[in-house]
Amino acid sequence: MRTLLVLIVLALSLQLRGADITFVDAGVKAVCVANWDSNGDGELSEEEAAAVTTLGSVFRERTDIGEFPELRYFTSLPAINDSAFYKSSIKGELRVPGNVNTIGDYAFDGCSLLTNVVLEEGVDTIGWHSFSGPIKTLSLPASLRFMYSMAVNPYVNGEPSGTIFIPEGDLYVYAKSKTPAPINEYAFYYVFYAGHLVVPYGCKEAYKAAKGWSYFGEYIEMGDVNGDGRLDIADVTLLIAFIQGREHTETEARIADVNGDGVLDGKDVELLCQYLLGS
Repeated sequence: MRTLLVLIVLALSLQLRGADITFVDAGVKAVCVANWDSNGDGELSEEEAAAVTTLGSVFRERTDIGEFPELRYFTSLPAINDSAFYKSSIKGELRVPGNVNTIGDYAFDGCSLLTNVVLEEGVDTIGWHSFSGPIKTLSLPASLRFMYSMAVNPYVNGEPSGTIFIPEGDLYVYAKSKTPAPINEYAFYYVFYAGHLVVPYGCKEAYKAAKGWSYFGEYIEMGDVNGDGRLDIADVTLLIAFIQGREHTETEARIADVNGDGVLDGKDVELLCQYLLGS
């Protein structure tokens, strides 16, 4: 009986403490454990991550870190502070959770391995020079309220050995709001009229005319999958065919990726149907 009670108490304590986070990258885990492992067990629990209110400078210029999908567990972060990941080796896709309202100045400046950025609903402010690196896709939420000057530089990778440029026009920006946010006039200055802006269906002209959104070389409307200038059931049918394996070009995939998360799936079908219904 006593053994059973002990096991029950242990089980309850583990539930209260929260499950330990399984990190993708050993370097990221080492930094997190070194700074926020409050009980000293060598692991970071979901509860410990949720208690963090600022990242400080612990990731700044760290060249031994990689992917950081576990950022989603840091649910009490109101912001990614200034220069938080400056010239770090964070790589691949970065997803910033919606509890983060602000991306600070130089937060991800000089990140030479960062290729895809998804800002989830809730993020509303992007600071000065927040992102620079070989960024190929940037997904902006409908909650975006402001971007400061030169917020995104997708062409310079920031390596200390010199300035290296990725191909002109490689950046795809997904703007999910039907109304262009009142961003700084030079927020996309570094795009140099070569990038691609993907906007909700029917909003292309509004974005082309809005201050700060005029530096793109191409404007694409989400959902017009077959490119006939209309949004109808034929687009839904073609999107489903792509999901099921029908061959398609990269441009077709960008247009069909209605929610801008880099994956063609049922979420895109659902959102496209919402557009059709006018919701």
